[in-house]
Amino acid sequence: MEKFIKITSLLSLALVTFFACKKDVTEVKQEDRFSVDLKVASAKGSENAVIIGTKAELKAALTASEKPIFLKKIATANNVFIPIEDEGPDPVDPGQLCWDEINAYYNAHIAGWQQAANQNCTNVMVCLTCPNAGGGLYVMYVIRPTSPKCNVLEAFEAQFSLAAFNFGNGELESEAVATHIKRK
Repeated sequence: MEKFIKITSLLSLALVTFFACKKDVTEVKQEDRFSVDLKVASAKGSENAVIIGTKAELKAALTASEKPIFLKKIATANNVFIPIEDEGPDPVDPGQLCWDEINAYYNAHIAGWQQAANQNCTNVMVCLTCPNAGGGLYVMYVIRPTSPKCNVLEAFEAQFSLAAFNFGNGELESEAVATHIKRK
């Protein structure tokens, strides 16, 4: 009887070990996310914000071209944005009031932003929105220095201060994300 109990217990232990170690779901490793600080400017004032994404996504969005970069706000409590690839959210008609407001603000301030970029030999990032957009239209401009003294090409990481963004999508509304945004 004692031998039967030993064999049964060893067999039970082997079965428990086998099923405990068997994994049906393969864990998908997500790429590390990073954030880049920026200011959101509107007629109401300026607020801190971050753009998040993988290093490749941020590099593609921030170094692509001279045209505006469209952003999507993905948190309601915090200014957390992701770059989007298409022509931008509605309204896309430049004749609409919001575009007129954004273009007027941009044209009124571009000289100062260009001067700051040339003076510091750094990119100046400006995110613009307007009160009439209903929270849907955010446009970011990257003003690059044009001064001859700034012609030294730097790596992407040196041009834009990347910071690790170790928050999941479920944490974007949290106070920890708000603290991360306000740290600058």
